[in-house]
Amino acid sequence: MAGRSHSYPGWAVLLLLTVIGGIIGGWLGETLVKLWPNLNILGVMHRIGVPAFTIDLHVFSITFGFMLNVNLFTIIGFILAYLVYKRL
Repeated sequence: MAGRSHSYPGWAVLLLLTVIGGIIGGWLGETLVKLWPNLNILGVMHRIGVPAFTIDLHVFSITFGFMLNVNLFTIIGFILAYLVYKRL
């Protein structure tokens, strides 16, 4: 079977692993910063996204928004999740 390429799991698995990796990385970052306050510079959160806004149409209202709170540990979690995905 020479020349056969490796088939990766679907995009849903990648999305799930990325979300889990980001959450674990964020929690780990918060814990490390609490244990060692000198690492505070690595735990600085940056907000990326669209702030929530609401459209009120008197019959119903719609709220849109998406915010991603990212720090260095969250990015490391994303990268590790991608590496786990590639190993599947």
